[in-house]
Formats: sequence, C-alpha cells, structure tokens
Amino acid sequence: MRIVLILMLACAAYGAIQLWPERDALAGVATSANGFVPVEMPGGIAPGAVLVLAPRNCPSEQAQRTEALAGELARQGIPVVRDDGFAFDVADPTPEQMAGIDRAVEVFKRGAPAVFVNGMAMSNPTAAQTIAEYRATMGVRSPD
Repeated sequence: MRIVLILMLACAAYGAIQLWPERDALAGVATSANGFVPVEMPGGIAPGAVLVLAPRNCPSEQAQRTEALAGELARQGIPVVRDDGFAFDVADPTPEQMAGIDRAVEVFKRGAPAVFVNGMAMSNPTAAQTIAEYRATMGVRSPD
C-alpha cells in the first residue's frame, strides 16, 4: 500500500512539473516605440549592423519574409548580417546580461525572422519597424 502511495505522489509531482507554465522572459519588459525589447546582443555582430535570424534556403513563408526584410534593409543602406543561429561572448555574465540573454532567446523562440538591432530585438518585425528601430538606436533622423 505504501508503494502505491509513493508512486502516486511521484506521478502527481511529475505531472505538476510538466504542466507548470514556462517563465516568459519578455513579460513586463518595456518595449521601444517600434515594439523591440532590450536584449544582450549576440557575439560577433559589428556595431550598427542588423542581425536577421531565420533558416536559410527554406521555402517557408517565414523564410520569404526574412529575405524580403533583409533585401529592404540593404536597399535602405542598412548593414545586414543574415544567419540561422547565434551565440553570446560572455565569460562571466552579470544578472543584467543573463536577463538580456534570456530575452534574446525568448525573441528567437517566438519565430522567424528574429531581428537584433543595437541591443534591441523583435520577432517578425516589419521592414518599417526595423528601419525605425535602427534609426532610433543609431540616432539617425527619419527622412521627411
């Protein structure tokens, strides 16, 4: 009888862990006027370049949006780095850096393209949002 009780408690604990909602790293985080959130920038990205992440050579709608976005940024003279993954160059991260990394990963998990602009990121932004964020973070005025 005791074994059955222990087994039932173990199953209940396992079920509770499986059903426990994941912590949303973006909950309560203030966004920019363009909808981007502050993140830790992935390593190896030159300052002033926009990182656009999505699967390469994929015929999906997400990949097509990614290519269109990267093309529009390039036409606007904005340096674009296109990739399908990222890493962080942080040896001993501070709590603030860890929170920024968590937010960057959450943006990436929300779908392609994940766009990183000068310490800000957003999943599936429009070209207009990305250009506006780039100009805002670079201190460039929009052409009138």
